[in-house]
Amino acid sequence: MSSLATTKRQSALGRRLRNNWITILIFLVVVAAVLLFVPAFFQPANLINVARQSSIIGVVAIGMTFVILTGGIDLSVGSTLALSGVTMAMLINSGLDSTVAIIISLLTGVVAGLINGIGVAILKIQPFIVTLATMVSILGISLRVTNGGPQAFDNSGDIFNFLGSGDVFGLPGPFLVFLIVAAIGVLTLRYFSFGRYLYAIGGSSEAARLSGVPTKKMLVAAYAICGLAAGLAGVMTASRLSVGGPTAGGLANLDAITAVVIGGTSLMGGTGGAIGTVFGALLLAVLSNLMNLMGIGPFDQQIVKGAVIILAVLFAMQATRKRISDRRGAAKALPSSAENATADPNATPGVPQ
Repeated sequence: MSSLATTKRQSALGRRLRNNWITILIFLVVVAAVLLFVPAFFQPANLINVARQSSIIGVVAIGMTFVILTGGIDLSVGSTLALSGVTMAMLINSGLDSTVAIIISLLTGVVAGLINGIGVAILKIQPFIVTLATMVSILGISLRVTNGGPQAFDNSGDIFNFLGSGDVFGLPGPFLVFLIVAAIGVLTLRYFSFGRYLYAIGGSSEAARLSGVPTKKMLVAAYAICGLAAGLAGVMTASRLSVGGPTAGGLANLDAITAVVIGGTSLMGGTGGAIGTVFGALLLAVLSNLMNLMGIGPFDQQIVKGAVIILAVLFAMQATRKRISDRRGAAKALPSSAENATADPNATPGVPQ
């Protein structure tokens, strides 16, 4: 039994490596390039900075993974991030307890996700359209309640220090939050029925529905989780900057989508996972930090990120086609296997009976 369990674990590990080989390959190539051309990258202080940089986008990207696995997308996460940060800053300035303010800010993200989920699952509107509309609307709300200006607040509490710029045993607090969120995402998608339902919906929503999967509830829940992750990222951003900015989200939506795609999750849904997203977020942080060390300007960095997205999507498409081809080949082999299994066991192969 132990040898069988070991074999199963090895096959599962091999499958995960095959599914994420693109991300792992790109990551190794980048690390090799860094070793050759920018050895200063491996300074401890710089590595801590990279971990801190990856945290906020990583948290958003984990939430985005849940949505993209269903074949959807959420363009509103950047605006949700900003609104959550603004909400927390304004509540604290009004004298509310910091813990309560954080909880309300997280719930703000959940509400934004629920609106997106209802639009997609109940109203049957395309995810791109729904989240584009909420992106613009939520940004407008943030600008309206702040009159377009940032909301400074006192972030001297321990919880803000941990979420923003603190550290635990030398590791940045935000990075630990990212790792915890990633672990929850991995466990949920791999070992809970909710995760399996999301994969089924991404593979074929109609087939999942006919199989008894409550597709509407699952879609709403996926978008709510994505909104919660964006809300948490907003709290982390505001804690770090001591300011709740109405435009703090910036290109967080595009960076999160990039991390998910680089991590091997298909935009068509049904394939991928949170482990690849972790590598994708780290890879983005490494690339940004590396380009900063090399003196590459922010505009040129966006060009490089765009090229990385295209390459990742091309590799992912090839991998998806190969998996589909392998499955079709296995499906074609099944009928002949069934015929052999039901044939007369005493018959001689190749001799008519």
